[in-house]
Amino acid sequence: MHPIPVRRMNFEVPEQAVFHPLYIMGRAAASYHMTGLGLYVALLEPFIVQSMRRVLKQIRDPRLKEEVDRFCRQEAQHYRQHERFNAVVLAHGYPGLDQRIETLRQDFTRFLEQESDRFRIGFVEGFEAYTTQSALSALASRMFDHRATQPQFGALFQWHMLEEVEHRNVAFDVYRHLYGSYLFRARMCWIAQKHLARFIADCTTIMSAADVVRYGDVCQVTSRQRRKLVIEGLVMRARSMLPSYSPHDHHLPPGIAALSEKFSAAAGSVN
Repeated sequence: MHPIPVRRMNFEVPEQAVFHPLYIMGRAAASYHMTGLGLYVALLEPFIVQSMRRVLKQIRDPRLKEEVDRFCRQEAQHYRQHERFNAVVLAHGYPGLDQRIETLRQDFTRFLEQESDRFRIGFVEGFEAYTTQSALSALASRMFDHRATQPQFGALFQWHMLEEVEHRNVAFDVYRHLYGSYLFRARMCWIAQKHLARFIADCTTIMSAADVVRYGDVCQVTSRQRRKLVIEGLVMRARSMLPSYSPHDHHLPPGIAALSEKFSAAAGSVN
């Protein structure tokens, strides 16, 4: 099997009637963070696919071309699955959330229409440099297997994080192959990861405020929890901006191979 397998999944989506926003370990900070990420990638990943396919003819390495194709096909599966789950979240009703998502949509439209290929590929690499680190951390924490995690949402994010690890090198290799500038790459890491962090923070504020009214203080994200998430994000951002950073250097835990086999076996098809 290719190290970047394209799995066609069809996850069971929980019914609206049984949805609870604290679906990751029953904890507000973790749940809203993952919800914000899920809403973000549903718009980011079509942008990723379009940005990568625009530069495909410029890539001279046949192996890298195939990896880009597989990367794009994995990302296409991700946003289609997240759209299904996001519909359940959005149906829960969060005043102001639709408007924030529309602003995000406009950002990616502007990037596609007004920015250069170099900007777009740099943005994709900046995002991937973050998600590789966060995916490895999340998988190691076993948060998606936690007894208080809603199983359908846990499976969705576990699969997504696994595939982030599987295609971790592609955007970095494309950026290095086509452009190579360290300083511009570092700048794009800052821009992309700040863009993501701001969106997740905004979603957390919007959703927590509404859910505290519905479910009580259990949905409150404390200042301490917010600071912890900010610090963790800044550490990953700083690491990804180092001149020596390369996703090729990440150590993969032994459980990744078993997780890959698990989702390949559950997939409708694997290519």
